[in-house]
Amino acid sequence: MPKVVVVGDANVDVIVPYPRFLNEERTQVEYPQIGIQGGGTSANTAVALAKLGLDVSFVGTVGDDQYGRFVMQDFKDAGVDVTGLVADSTLSTVGVFAFVDDRGERYLWGWPRERQSFKVLDENLVPMHMIREADWVHSSGMCLTYDTSARETIIRIFEQAHDAGVPTSFDLNLRVDDGVLDPDFAAALERIIPNVDYLLGSGPDEFAYLGDDDMMGNATAYAVDGRTVIVRDGARGSIGLTQDGLTESPAFRVNVEDTIGAGDVYNAGFIAARLAGASLAESLREGNAVSAYKVARRGARSSPDAAQLHEFLAGQTG
Repeated sequence: MPKVVVVGDANVDVIVPYPRFLNEERTQVEYPQIGIQGGGTSANTAVALAKLGLDVSFVGTVGDDQYGRFVMQDFKDAGVDVTGLVADSTLSTVGVFAFVDDRGERYLWGWPRERQSFKVLDENLVPMHMIREADWVHSSGMCLTYDTSARETIIRIFEQAHDAGVPTSFDLNLRVDDGVLDPDFAAALERIIPNVDYLLGSGPDEFAYLGDDDMMGNATAYAVDGRTVIVRDGARGSIGLTQDGLTESPAFRVNVEDTIGAGDVYNAGFIAARLAGASLAESLREGNAVSAYKVARRGARSSPDAAQLHEFLAGQTG
């Protein structure tokens, strides 16, 4: 069974639906139940990989608090190894409150705002042998957003993996304020990308900010030195770029319930397919399928297991 190490952020998602009015006068109100589940861009990918049957380990930091214990148990329940997950009593695990309106749109707010655990990753506590012995290493840009130990350690982890010949993938997960990418964050990306074999990201939301206004031109610029670039483009599907050209895979048509985590679980489908020996086109299709399955259901952790994915693909023509 292929061994994947996922490095990065893990938190809890607290889902708070808006009250639902049952009559035009708004005198009858239903208060949907608040829910809590595991979250985090890297953590979502790790759990989705485990559901697909891969041997997954997670490396990161949580607080030694109620949320941190929830994250730890959630990983264990999903079959994710937590040997590399540190619980630090001086830090706080972030709870991301997702306020959901009657159209399904989400408005996110994270708390607490200080001593956030995902920003910390002590290189001395990372089991580097696990990195060098893995069949694949994955992370996301969430932990590179800030000038912290997590940024520096993840860059170092990718150097170690690359030097050991371990395939690596990195999801951009850009955080863009007012249409401008933070120059410090951009510089961090340029430090890690040379050690990335598969660079993934959203076309309009991420690659569009890595250069000029031409998102495909920007993405193509990174498809050098043997690197494969994956452009996720929502309802249009996904595109793979290599030095040899372009491969497209259309999206599957489903009724969309919830898009949170769609990119995270796409990554899992793509990685699982590549590790199984699938072609680039087949891997794009599997990434699309895992993402489509998830967006038709609520929650970032609603991706399929291997049997559910097989059944979904068997019923599709996309």
